[in-house]
Amino acid sequence: MKQILLSLLLVTVFISSAQNVDTVRHNVVRLGKIVGKHLSWKKGNNDYYYYFEFNDRGRGPAVTSHSKTDSKGNIIFQEITGIDYFKTKVEEKFEVKAGKASWKNKFENESVPYKGQLYSNINGNPGEIELSLQVLKKSASKKVNILPSGTLNYTVVKEETVKDEKNNSLTIQLISFSGLGGPPNYYWFIKDGHYFGSLSDWTSIIQEGYEKNIDILLPIQKKFEDGFYTNLAKAVTEKNNTGIAIKNVTVFNPAEGSTFVNGTVLIKDNIIEKVGNSTYVKIPAGYKVINGTNKFLMPGLWEMHGHFFMGDGPVMLAQGVTNLRDMGNGDELWNVKKRVEADSILGPEINIISGFIDKAGEFAAPTGALINSLEEGLKYIDDYHKKGCQQIKLYSSINPEWVKPLAAKAHSYGMRVCGHIPAFMTASQAIDAGYDEITHLNMLMLNFFGDTVDTRNMTRFRLVGKKGNTIDVNSEAVKEFIQKMKDKNISVDPTISIFENMFTDMPGKMAKAYSPIAKYLPSEAKRRALSGGFIDDESFAVQYSKSYETMKKLLKALYDNGITILSGTDGGILQHELEVYSECGIPNYDVLRMATYFPAQQYGLLDKYGTVAEGKIANLILIDGDPKKNIKDIRKIYLTIKEGKIYSPKKIYAAYGWKYYY
Repeated sequence: MKQILLSLLLVTVFISSAQNVDTVRHNVVRLGKIVGKHLSWKKGNNDYYYYFEFNDRGRGPAVTSHSKTDSKGNIIFQEITGIDYFKTKVEEKFEVKAGKASWKNKFENESVPYKGQLYSNINGNPGEIELSLQVLKKSASKKVNILPSGTLNYTVVKEETVKDEKNNSLTIQLISFSGLGGPPNYYWFIKDGHYFGSLSDWTSIIQEGYEKNIDILLPIQKKFEDGFYTNLAKAVTEKNNTGIAIKNVTVFNPAEGSTFVNGTVLIKDNIIEKVGNSTYVKIPAGYKVINGTNKFLMPGLWEMHGHFFMGDGPVMLAQGVTNLRDMGNGDELWNVKKRVEADSILGPEINIISGFIDKAGEFAAPTGALINSLEEGLKYIDDYHKKGCQQIKLYSSINPEWVKPLAAKAHSYGMRVCGHIPAFMTASQAIDAGYDEITHLNMLMLNFFGDTVDTRNMTRFRLVGKKGNTIDVNSEAVKEFIQKMKDKNISVDPTISIFENMFTDMPGKMAKAYSPIAKYLPSEAKRRALSGGFIDDESFAVQYSKSYETMKKLLKALYDNGITILSGTDGGILQHELEVYSECGIPNYDVLRMATYFPAQQYGLLDKYGTVAEGKIANLILIDGDPKKNIKDIRKIYLTIKEGKIYSPKKIYAAYGWKYYY
């Protein structure tokens, strides 16, 4: 930690001493507020500097990049220092010397003959893209090779005129970059090629003085972003006007955790029409017949901790997710939901939407309602109920004394209450105040460190990482707490795979969530999966690993005591979340129920979802293998069926540059 603080101090000193009057300033904006800055300046003709920092609930990077170009504009040197999003030390370097391009970061140390390639850095700053654009513009093909592998190309897609706060006009261009797999990335540039901004729903970077243009430019950008997703939806959605028959298949019954073999399932429109033995079920003429021999049919998976954006939908379907609970988002989610329902973009059904509430301040959440008083919170619950939210999610900065009246208000509308445990409060106290569900397993671990912990920042991770291993899962304190959860019917959304990544995934080793599919990944995706997710100095690695094992033991203890576990990831791979449950010792049939039956049961939706039964909505996945016997077979999804429409995971992955098992 001392090394990190020293690095940050040196960065700050360097920034203050090196800037000159030509520094270009950008602001990082979230929910209309400035939460960080992006600075760029130049020394001489060929030395470029970039500095980027922002605060996200105590997280956020502070990174300086220094780049040099040769007389032709090629990038021949780049050094990146500072701290990353999780406040771990950053040291990355790229250099061209004696005809060789060499690069070193936290997991790579390589060199190849230099032929004008661009280096794809791991921890760079957004504004550096302007240097890459300079190189691309000199290429006749508008394409340049990338190190370690791949290509990058660009297209100017739109030109606009914007005005700053002093009414000065500026011509800018929206440029897309692609070639590395997946959808294009969009950036705004001044017409002379200098970086102007990067825009998104949650956080945007824009040149200082032009902040009011975010609401104007973002919808323009979205129209172009939409193209990838609308075209993909058209290409991979297979509708059948007659019906679908899946025959000779093993069918999983989540109500009991059992299976029956040689089944036939008929689907008409969006409804399961018939389920029975293949010997007796007659397939009507004209039905599309799918041979399910040696395959496993089960309800589609529920992602119970999503923050859904348009870009999430295709991969979710490819991973077998047909239903989703959104745990906090902006108002745009309601429009996205309508577009998914209209089949104009891909995505699971968004069945549950949470009304998100946090207290305004330095550590406030990046979305939702940010309140300054209890009265505001009560009013927002009224508003969320009118919009159709089924539950309220409370966050880390909420005053503990507000929890009970907020929960009572939500319960008066029949809404559930879940979320983080507010700072200076324990999970046990939150349950007494009205919580129905605890979000994230670390929030349960923190219960045993008392109510004096400020968990609005990185403490909620690092305290658990460093001291979680001291918790005795078999102690009376843990047993009493679990009994309270059982008595009050408290459920848990553990998102344990997040903590596997934060606590155990080290640089240079394939992230465990990606290990089963490493051979399918394109080069850039593979690099990201090798970059590590560990959130502290590596000297603490043993402690964190032990704490993660304690987390797994706690999850198994929750299961053993009948606590309802709901499968969510908060942005991860749901299939891997289920693999971790299995590693904890939970039987595979119950692991599958946690992603199918229990979510539907929790929200009173078993009449529509949760089992393969007549009259249910046809949200199903067909698997090559038997995940009841081997949970890793959950990765081998041959087809996803959502509301009677068929989706090919292989085709979806191909659009992202991924290979697949078949």
